[in-house]
Amino acid sequence: RLGEVLALNISDVDINSNTIRVSKILTHDENHKPYIHESSLSQTKDGARLVQINDVFKNNVIDAIKIAEANENNEENDEPNTPGNESGAEEDVLALTKSVYILTVGGSEQLKIDFKENGQTADVGLLTISSKNTDFATVSNGTVSGVALGQTEISVSRGDTVLTVPVYVVEEATLEQVNSFDEQYINIYGRSYLSDGKLKLDHTTNGVDLFFKGETLSVTLKASANSYMRVFIDDDTEGRRLAVSIGTKSYVVAQGLEAGNHKIRIVKITEMQDATWEVQSFSAEGFFAAPAKSELKLEFIGDSITAGYGVLGKQSDQKTIMNSDASKTYAYLTAQKMNADYSVIAWSGICTKAPLWGPGMDVLYGDVSKSNTADYAFDFNPDVVVINLGTNDQAYLQQNSGYAQQFPVDYKDFLTFVREKNPDAYIICLYGMMGKDTTIDSGIRTAVSEMNDTRIVYNPFTIYPDQNGGGWHPSSTAQKNWTELLVKYINNTVLP
Repeated sequence: RLGEVLALNISDVDINSNTIRVSKILTHDENHKPYIHESSLSQTKDGARLVQINDVFKNNVIDAIKIAEANENNEENDEPNTPGNESGAEEDVLALTKSVYILTVGGSEQLKIDFKENGQTADVGLLTISSKNTDFATVSNGTVSGVALGQTEISVSRGDTVLTVPVYVVEEATLEQVNSFDEQYINIYGRSYLSDGKLKLDHTTNGVDLFFKGETLSVTLKASANSYMRVFIDDDTEGRRLAVSIGTKSYVVAQGLEAGNHKIRIVKITEMQDATWEVQSFSAEGFFAAPAKSELKLEFIGDSITAGYGVLGKQSDQKTIMNSDASKTYAYLTAQKMNADYSVIAWSGICTKAPLWGPGMDVLYGDVSKSNTADYAFDFNPDVVVINLGTNDQAYLQQNSGYAQQFPVDYKDFLTFVREKNPDAYIICLYGMMGKDTTIDSGIRTAVSEMNDTRIVYNPFTIYPDQNGGGWHPSSTAQKNWTELLVKYINNTVLP
């Protein structure tokens, strides 16, 4: 939030740990005089939280610190808006101070809007406020009301400024219903299965959405090894990273929230060969049945690039579970940006078919997971399948030069398998995110051409390789760049 940024001190920033401590906010009193308010207007109840500094704006933070240090001895003007002080001129403000609204049918809530003109609190009646779909929720005099189960968004505009906020209309669910892991009550992402009444999450970026009431939510899970989750509250897109220990343990994944209704997404960001999870139960003051997931479905098939191998690290770092994060890959970020249902099947070191370090993707793709080798039902029915394989085939080729003639055959066989299981999907084949081998590149082109399928394409946009992450793998910056390209292509070419 802007007020939180303006209230920061140099001491709040720790570049070594890449974190910013948020514990105060710049606001105005009843006489519109600015002051620093400790805590309660921040996201958590006590107002304090750590925000991760990502690679994209780390240099900007460093530059801001240098400027602040150069000016730290300057006297601040106690009257920033006195006549003649042009730099202190009050600005217009239009901001939505709540990120999501969760209502029951017949329930209502007043929109939380910060609206000022010329530095003075302005009449919200001057704003244009509307609901995208009044079948689900309506808005009148700044109050949102739930009409029917589903989701929509409210738009708030003034002049050229247009802001939107999602609204979910839900019905109550019992603790027993939620802990049955039935998708009538929770949303599950990626291939999963039940075993002895527990939810098995093996795959990279497996995740769940829950809607709950209260200030706290806990999850009890059993992990096969130390690993990490990322928790997104109320449609936050950055999320908070939490460590998961080997064995069975209960984790408080949300606490100190504002009283009321909330949405949470819990994502397993450690890849499949490093850890698998068994979710045993959730606990909160109350629950709601999750609305239906997005109708848009995306599936991603890949190797370590898609699994987030070393994405948070530096080139000189060895890959660890600490510097790897599947929620920072082009795959998860594309699904997040497009608000899509998704499934990710990824394994570091995997080839299309060649046995470099074990069976190829042609085997894994047909199974529920590496731990559950039962045949997968192929009931996801994605609209788009993204295949990002070839980097490890390149390594296999270096050890087995005779594989050059077989690779295009193997790739075409896999494409045929994917098409057979997803007859209506648009298939996008990508390769080159860590550099290209001409034999692999040519092999994929040949395979795609021989499929003679206008809904299968290869590298439909330019991919600039990157090896600036841990273990010489792609960095988070490169992953974000590829996300923008992929989202643009899907929106402009596939979906129309």
